[in-house]
Amino acid sequence: MNDLDRAGQILDRLRTTLEVELVQARGQRVMVRTLDTQGLFERARQRGAFNVQLAQLERSLAEALEAAGHALGLKQVTLVDLRLAVPEAAQRLDGLLDEVRSLAGALRETDALNQRLGDRALRRLRGHLSAVTPRTVAYDRRGALSPIAALSTARRVA
Repeated sequence: MNDLDRAGQILDRLRTTLEVELVQARGQRVMVRTLDTQGLFERARQRGAFNVQLAQLERSLAEALEAAGHALGLKQVTLVDLRLAVPEAAQRLDGLLDEVRSLAGALRETDALNQRLGDRALRRLRGHLSAVTPRTVAYDRRGALSPIAALSTARRVA
């Protein structure tokens, strides 16, 4: 197995990892809607593990492509140079990279939507809490509203 085959296998694993994460990220919407805090915390832990795994795969891919470029005598490893040196393998890598880019874009969009849903849920929750537990206020001696916590019976009169 040469380094380009190894890069292809790494891209396959990367694609599979992104597909699984995309499905889980789409399922996160239900947790936000139902305010499943434990599920959301677990999901955050899983995303952290995904990020670590993704970084390892990216490092492995970079090493494999660098080794392949070195073996082919390339100073820089680009798809254009690979297409000239080994057209079949470069075409396979190009297809896999397109799939990975597409999945990464879909994951980015899903994360943005989940973020907006989470922000909206947080605003609604804060609104409900402020309606249920209003802040107490009182008037000071000048007739201005001020919070109870700022008022004291031992105020100095100037």
